[in-house]
Amino acid sequence: MFIVGAGFLSFYLWITPCGFGQSQADLARKLNLLQAYPDLIVVNGVIHTMDANLSQAQAMAIRNSRILALGTNDQIRFLAGPDTKIVDAKGRVVLPALVDSHTHPNLWGVQHWLGAKGKDIAKEFNMPELASELVRATDNSSAIRGVERVAAARAKELGPGKWIVIYLFGPPGSTLEEWEKMFVPQRSSLNRQFLDSVAPNNPLLVFTGGGTGNNVHNTKAAEEWIRIVGNEQTQGLMESPQLLWDILLRDHEDVAMAIMRREMLECLAAQGIGTFGDRYDRSVASARTIRLLYEKGELPVRWGYFVSSGSNTVGKYEKLQGTTADQVSLLVQKMLTHEIPDFRGVGNDYIWMAGTANEAWERNGSNRGAGITCTKAELPPESARKPGQVWEPVRSCAEGINYDEQDGYTSEREILDRKLRPGFLHGYSDGTYDALFHMLDQAVAKGQFTVEQIREMRIGTEHNPIIRPDQIPLFAKYNIMPSFNGYQLQGDIKGGAFLQTYGEKVLNWLGPIKSLVDAGARPPFNTDLHLTDLGPEWKSMESPEAWRGSIWAIMEFYLTRYMPSNGLVYNKAEALDKNTMMKAATIWSAELLMKDKDIGTLEDGKLGDFIVLDKDYFAIPADQVHTIKTLLTVVGGETVFQAPSF
Repeated sequence: MFIVGAGFLSFYLWITPCGFGQSQADLARKLNLLQAYPDLIVVNGVIHTMDANLSQAQAMAIRNSRILALGTNDQIRFLAGPDTKIVDAKGRVVLPALVDSHTHPNLWGVQHWLGAKGKDIAKEFNMPELASELVRATDNSSAIRGVERVAAARAKELGPGKWIVIYLFGPPGSTLEEWEKMFVPQRSSLNRQFLDSVAPNNPLLVFTGGGTGNNVHNTKAAEEWIRIVGNEQTQGLMESPQLLWDILLRDHEDVAMAIMRREMLECLAAQGIGTFGDRYDRSVASARTIRLLYEKGELPVRWGYFVSSGSNTVGKYEKLQGTTADQVSLLVQKMLTHEIPDFRGVGNDYIWMAGTANEAWERNGSNRGAGITCTKAELPPESARKPGQVWEPVRSCAEGINYDEQDGYTSEREILDRKLRPGFLHGYSDGTYDALFHMLDQAVAKGQFTVEQIREMRIGTEHNPIIRPDQIPLFAKYNIMPSFNGYQLQGDIKGGAFLQTYGEKVLNWLGPIKSLVDAGARPPFNTDLHLTDLGPEWKSMESPEAWRGSIWAIMEFYLTRYMPSNGLVYNKAEALDKNTMMKAATIWSAELLMKDKDIGTLEDGKLGDFIVLDKDYFAIPADQVHTIKTLLTVVGGETVFQAPSF
């Protein structure tokens, strides 16, 4: 196979006649001045392009960030000029850079750089407030004593008005969920009143577990939030990134850019990820930091962003003075829905809009009402419950739901009515999909859309731990793209809790990714995890220890269906083959981010984003995929990660 870009071929045909009567040296100099040579070539590779034909090549040329040609070693070496960089893959597998369509570097980066590496960062940038403290406790009593001791010491060390940040951990061997249950502020004396008493003159925030913990802060911290951000924040997913990017790093652009870049290099590029998808509404300042990195030519990976919509960001504004939570909820939903431009797929090669995000649509704003979460699974008698077994029944769909009274549903319907692209929608129950299918069926019945027009939207749903078998054809019918990340199938959360509560009869409801593919759907793979190994204390989410710091370990689950955290095999019939798994991690995720014309496969004219692996992903046993390491990650022809061994 030898594929050469049309532009290069036209240029070659145009310049060749001009070469008559000229020396080879003159012609070579002219080609060099006109920048016709590749900037980089890859040789001696086993290049899996992941295109529609699953084509392979030995070598590849990249010029001006895009793929110029693929072919044999001799064909591609012939194109090289005097300044062309040569990457010798040494017979290793080369793949398109991975596309993680759902992860949160602005969130995980807080835990990483303010938490685990806080003292190092504080020293490096001479910013003492970035040096967080760790308190390990075994119960509420020891937590209170530890926080009191550390807060008093930090207040004395820093002086009045300076931020004190504490991370509260449970005993060794305990899980994130156990910490959160142990230290829930609403059920303990670890509350605002207590924090006011131990640090009356300092803003103080205590993180109580993981990237999404039930954090608690004092009155001084609330005042700072209102002064700087404009409103208080108490929701952990919002609170954490706002603290770092909007408050602590305010007026420190260079420090913010340095930290964000490191997070992307160490936790995305080092894993082989060249593009990620995320909302930015948790911290508007972090979006500005990413834009500044782009302007300086220092943004190492690409970002497809989703604009927050509907009920997704209501919690940020519910504490505004002079209004009730209900008034604010409805106002914000309406405002966000009507002010979003339909710029899906529009931007540049590094930052572009992918659509709207309304993750929390399954519940109502302000926690009003029951939302659309329900299940058609039959609940076993509670007498069947085993000791220590999670028992979290979900409301039965048989109770009936008036969708028109659920503002998560109505806000998403308004998104659809305005012909915006729905996306980043949580799928945490089978009843949630019933609501989505009802909405789409109604839109078609009313003549608002044809089925094909809905298919073209590529509506995205997130996490998707629980899907009924009878719902699978509807995902394919409407080309809904349900993303899978795995961790929500196990433990005591979401799918894991559902399995423990409803029993093995629902095992085939959990992550039926192969059935979706067989039906014609294209489910993307993503992580929603902090992909670095800082120790068990710093995991972002409750996930198997074996997955810590490795995207390949997460992929292995979908190839084997073996869950290392509990030893269960989750319906072996749903295991994917290697090619399908890699499509989910590359081209299908690119489709979800509306960037499949530029990334996701290695083809002529596409962006030169590729990775080199230390093992043959396609040849090794499926249960050994977790041992794979990324040796090289290149984005747009520029190396953003290179292992010391390569």
